[in-house]
Amino acid sequence: MTVQFNMGDDSLDFGALLDDYDYQAPQRGDLLEGIILAIDETEILVDVGAKQDAFVLRKDLERLDDSDLDHLQPGDDVFVEVLRPRDYEGRLVVSINKALERQDWERANELLESQKSVDVTVNGINRGGVLVEFGRLQGFVPQSHLTQIPRSGSNDKLEEAKRALIGETMPAKVIEVQRSRNRLILSEKLAQTSARQARMEELEVGQVITGRVVGLMNYGAFVDLGGVDGLIHISNLDKRYVGHPSDVLNLNDEVTVLIEGIDVERERISLNREVLLPDPWKVIEETYKEGDLASGTVTNVVDFGFFVGMDQGVEGLVHVSEMETYNTPPDQLVNVGDSILVRIIQIDSAEQRLYLSLDAVSVDEQAQWLSQNIDEALDGNEPQAEIDELGAAA
Repeated sequence: MTVQFNMGDDSLDFGALLDDYDYQAPQRGDLLEGIILAIDETEILVDVGAKQDAFVLRKDLERLDDSDLDHLQPGDDVFVEVLRPRDYEGRLVVSINKALERQDWERANELLESQKSVDVTVNGINRGGVLVEFGRLQGFVPQSHLTQIPRSGSNDKLEEAKRALIGETMPAKVIEVQRSRNRLILSEKLAQTSARQARMEELEVGQVITGRVVGLMNYGAFVDLGGVDGLIHISNLDKRYVGHPSDVLNLNDEVTVLIEGIDVERERISLNREVLLPDPWKVIEETYKEGDLASGTVTNVVDFGFFVGMDQGVEGLVHVSEMETYNTPPDQLVNVGDSILVRIIQIDSAEQRLYLSLDAVSVDEQAQWLSQNIDEALDGNEPQAEIDELGAAA
């Protein structure tokens, strides 16, 4: 068959024919960029550069937030996704909501590849974990990937712990994205691990840093250094002997420490508080001189005398030869925990020894000190038992 063209027919527009040949009609799922032509209560008319304008129907508008609707004005650029290339009325039907969701899916894929954390808000729970808001998408954090609920317990306790998270914001990492199955899985645990490792990499051995005490154990104190915990071993807590960390620290205390070791793989940080404290013997030298009166607390009673705890945890000895005035054995003269007034007779910082005397304290000095302590106890509303004890000592 031979096709003949009438070259004399001026009605033929070869440019239009070429455009028609290159034109590809929008297909379901296509993402198009357009300009809003008109808005009313039931639909939005959008120019998407096709042979016909596109319609955003009322059902789609109802899925948009009020804040999104308020920002839609005629003349604005807008992205839409094709729902139906041709409905029963022959219209091109598109969705703004689906286009926005598509952007969220793309962002989820980017986060999956980059492994960066994102903040999400818990808005529901189910048997396996919690539901979270991810833009316009519903994400899911499995129970095994939550750090803020107990690892074991009754179903009621687990559900209560999950319900307590509703409305809370948490960092999470995207670990699975399947748009075709509407599946978006995240992990709080992995985000926390990454945050701890990043924080540990910021810290340096030899760095002096201030943290908050978050745990007191028999073997030491745990300190929060801003998202990661370090341990002060009990031997590095103070210049003096420490029987238990609670002797020198309380929960939530701010404490300044030296970082002595960092193990990123095992997530362990060794801290030292003792090394930053002033030398107690220098404090004693600066505070007292031989011949001064000083008060302290009896810390130990032995056959040859008793020890008195002074400032900064320094202990001094009252030898039996310095209590002869009382003509009483040490264990009958004082008890551990007694407050007592003594005179400093020798400070030996080199040998870290402090010698004290009871005989060198006059009766008048003892009476004046006891009277002052009783007055302070009364003014401070101390327990009656303590006031009676001071009175008995007097």
